[in-house]
Amino acid sequence: MNILVKLIVTVLAVTPVMTWAAEVEATHGEKKFTVSVSTLNTSDSAIMATRPQDGEKPVQPLNIHIGPSKLTLFGYAQTQFDMTKTGSETKNSFSMTRIILMANAELTRKLSFFLMIDAASTQAAKHLHEYYAQYAFLPELKVRIGQFKTPYVMENILSPTRLGNININEGTRYMAGIAGDPLYGNFAGRDLGAMVTGDAIKARDGHYYLNYSVGIFNGAGMNLRDNNKHKDVAAMLNILPTKEVTLSGSFIFGKGNAQADDIFGTIAQGSDYTRNRWSVGAEVNWKPLKLRTEYMGGKNGGINSRAFYAELWCRLFRNFDIVLDYDYLDKNTSMSKEEREAMPAWTRTSNYLVGLQYWVYKACRISTQYVLSDRNVGPDTKAWITQFQIAF
Repeated sequence: MNILVKLIVTVLAVTPVMTWAAEVEATHGEKKFTVSVSTLNTSDSAIMATRPQDGEKPVQPLNIHIGPSKLTLFGYAQTQFDMTKTGSETKNSFSMTRIILMANAELTRKLSFFLMIDAASTQAAKHLHEYYAQYAFLPELKVRIGQFKTPYVMENILSPTRLGNININEGTRYMAGIAGDPLYGNFAGRDLGAMVTGDAIKARDGHYYLNYSVGIFNGAGMNLRDNNKHKDVAAMLNILPTKEVTLSGSFIFGKGNAQADDIFGTIAQGSDYTRNRWSVGAEVNWKPLKLRTEYMGGKNGGINSRAFYAELWCRLFRNFDIVLDYDYLDKNTSMSKEEREAMPAWTRTSNYLVGLQYWVYKACRISTQYVLSDRNVGPDTKAWITQFQIAF
């Protein structure tokens, strides 16, 4: 929490400067440096057109210029109300899903440092989400070292502020190590490692035809040292034939150390096992429609899994969208119907979502959606979720 306190103190320290909108110049000996504050406005169209590789893209960041360096502060918070019914049992609760604070320090035009903190996390070990240094030799070649999202699955790379499904699709959560796979663990799709990334072949309209990322990671999850002698290799390639269309492919290959026992009885907690993942997908932004879909395959030891989702946005009128989503996850593709029914927990599910979202201001929105989860074992779950999102 010391880092969080320092970040908050930094924001408070520059508040008077923001209020007076002043630019202060100071001289030390013969060297002069300038301190100034500015904001960057982003249009609604630019907000809705965020590409997968943009990650946690700021909406209206606060830029603090100190001499040749620039510090950008931005973040978002998501609060929601859930009402769920499983069989005859009904639950409802308010919750603070995320309070994300981010800072990006541009030391030079090529060297930068990024920090992300989740103040809402209930586990102290998971408050720190990202911290990495990046050196951009060229737009086509950037080296990143630290902790960040693994380049696997477009939905995992995107900020939750840009997703239509409030809870993120179940297949993505399971496959990308966000949550749901007891062997992989719940690490918000992040890991420690080093990565080479970049954009190549610039088009006349300013967008790049290619975006790539290749990295090597511990495979143990965020804020943890490696728990075996193996490393994970992850890569993603995005092809953009036009600004509105993205074709994507990604994979993670490696050996994990099981965080818990496998529900199928094939892998014990603490043992190393083969953990491979791959995906193919596409995103299309043709106003008033926005479609993103991905198919994922995985392997835990000798158990094969697969997942698929399709998410559709339709702009009904200014700042108002209808959201439709279908999500499918099969944790063990080789099981027969009889074997599935004999399991104490579900192994295959389909989720159906319909919702509405209204963009109050920039990236601030109110979302409400109904989700039906059809499990192969046990009662189905029906949920009504409403979320308020605010971002700066």
